[in-house]
Amino acid sequence: MPNDKERGTGVVVTLRDRYLVFPSSPVPELATPSAQAFIAEDRRGRDKSLFALMVKPGYPPRIPLLKLLKGVDNPGLMTLIEWGVVDWPPANRKVMLMIYVRPGARLWDDSGSKVKRLDENDVINKIIIPVAAALKTLKSQGVTHRAIRPTNMFWAGTEEDRVILGDAAAAPPAFEQPASIEPVESALALPAGRGDGSHANDIYSFGASLAMILQGRDATQGQPEEQVIRHKMVMGSYSALAAQARLPLSLVEILRGMLCDDPNERWDIEAVDLWISGRRLTPLVPRIEKRAIRAFALGGRDYMTARELAIGVQQQWETALPLLVDGKLELWMSRALDNKDKAAAMAAVLAADSSAPDRRMSMDVTLAKVCMMLDPTAPLRYKSLSTMLDGVRWLLPIAMAKPNSGEVRIIAEALMRELPKAWFETRDAYSPDNSVLESGFRTQKNYLDRGSIGNGIERVLYELNDSVPCLSPLVVEDYVVELRDLLPALNAYAKKKGETGGGPAIDRHIAAFIAARASFDVERMINDLATADPAKLVMTTINLLAMIQWRLGQSGLTSLSMWLAHLAKPAITNYHNREKRKALEVELPKAGREGSVVELSRLLDSAEERGADSRGFEEAKVKWSEAFRQVRAIVEGSEEISGVAARTGQQIASLISLTAALITVSFLLVEMIL
Repeated sequence: MPNDKERGTGVVVTLRDRYLVFPSSPVPELATPSAQAFIAEDRRGRDKSLFALMVKPGYPPRIPLLKLLKGVDNPGLMTLIEWGVVDWPPANRKVMLMIYVRPGARLWDDSGSKVKRLDENDVINKIIIPVAAALKTLKSQGVTHRAIRPTNMFWAGTEEDRVILGDAAAAPPAFEQPASIEPVESALALPAGRGDGSHANDIYSFGASLAMILQGRDATQGQPEEQVIRHKMVMGSYSALAAQARLPLSLVEILRGMLCDDPNERWDIEAVDLWISGRRLTPLVPRIEKRAIRAFALGGRDYMTARELAIGVQQQWETALPLLVDGKLELWMSRALDNKDKAAAMAAVLAADSSAPDRRMSMDVTLAKVCMMLDPTAPLRYKSLSTMLDGVRWLLPIAMAKPNSGEVRIIAEALMRELPKAWFETRDAYSPDNSVLESGFRTQKNYLDRGSIGNGIERVLYELNDSVPCLSPLVVEDYVVELRDLLPALNAYAKKKGETGGGPAIDRHIAAFIAARASFDVERMINDLATADPAKLVMTTINLLAMIQWRLGQSGLTSLSMWLAHLAKPAITNYHNREKRKALEVELPKAGREGSVVELSRLLDSAEERGADSRGFEEAKVKWSEAFRQVRAIVEGSEEISGVAARTGQQIASLISLTAALITVSFLLVEMIL
């Protein structure tokens, strides 16, 4: 238990109402490049000494790994007690915290300086046996560690009787690994794009770490990463990491087995167990990369192997293609490397490029395919992008955290141009997992093709990785990982911004997050968010958030509902009845104060009220039409009556005139007779 001095002073953060973390009491010796460490304790008074790792904002933690390792008691793993999202006052936002049982001293300091070497028995009993137990547990759970390195190993306690592996969940897999510790194909990828990998990756990293521990130094220290990778390619990993050291013969065997560059031949944990039990296995012969009988010149450098040339092509991306399309590459592959099949395949790809309508796009795709053919085991390479396919889901959130970096656009281009499909087609060996991955990337391309709100690269981000919190500026500080956290985060945002809320309640990130995380059908409403009609847009927003609230049974969202009530004014204009509009204008603020988006939706979008309004409007239109017809008939009828009257008047006038004339004549005749 920490004493008062260790706890320090200031604010205390609580996780799950049980674990206390002291932000004013850092523990730098237990920190990682992606997470800060702090004193922690169990308020229930358990005897175990604890510490907390706080994941730095911008680094997505491996939540599936946290779920599996919580409470696992293994002699080779640091014990994870609890994890979760908490308010972190020093940063004025929420963060991810992990509570671990505090280990002893770090086996190897971060500087990588020379350390005390251990004898053969200590290495076997204190390092190999407990770490092998950890790898066995991880394999049985179907997860990888991907952070095995000497600087992430700790003594289990002050007695230093065994080593345990440190945290593996605070950063993307292999993100913090030096190139010397990773297999060649993984080391060639960008750190965030190395992916979860397989059990074979962990075995290799353990072997590389063991080579360093046995020598008491890093044999590659001071060498550029590119040089280390090239040495591994040309001479093999064992040669690059341990060949110059005097090592016990019994340990050379396990090192060769774990550092085998072919993952299909590399020792697995079962082979390590056999070695621990005393069984001696067939020695592995290092597979050396085939060298050409003459070099291929590119960008002022000579390349003797296809894998090295693939690196050179990416480094010379803008200028490489003209040097490859003249037939020299096929000739070099066919004659210098004696690989006629691959030479023919490259010739076909380069020929297709020359006839493509979009020359620039075709050149980029062609170069990517050439890199894949030169080194089928390497990551997908496209412009500055280099990633394993299962690493895209970790690389994308890291890239999105760098505004205006251009990396997101390059990733989107690679997916749109179906480079994952081409990558799978160039694999030398079939894996059942490949079909699943390939199908998944086809789906992501569909989202990119749509591009509308709720789709695009944001949808790809959340569909690929459940560990990524919503990156919308509206809720990013509330660390929204699950859908149930979204509405409370929007409510908190509205509380800070006031009734107006500062704009729309759903942006591209929130729409994509809902679409990816919802376990119920929201696609129709997501598509409706793309409307240009303000009234329909605000009504879709309210209905979508109301559905989430209703499905998850959440309440007390007063600030959010008041914000939505303010935004809902365009929806009122959809009603035709003036009295109804006036009534809604009065009722909206009242409904907003109730804290229920569901009730707000019912008020504004009641099927019964909408139906009555529509029927009333139709009836009004019919009545108006009838009234208009009658008025018109009257007007037209009045004109006709006037005409008849005029004619009748003329006739009567004529008769009167004639009668008057006859009477006059009659009087004259009478007078004449008399």
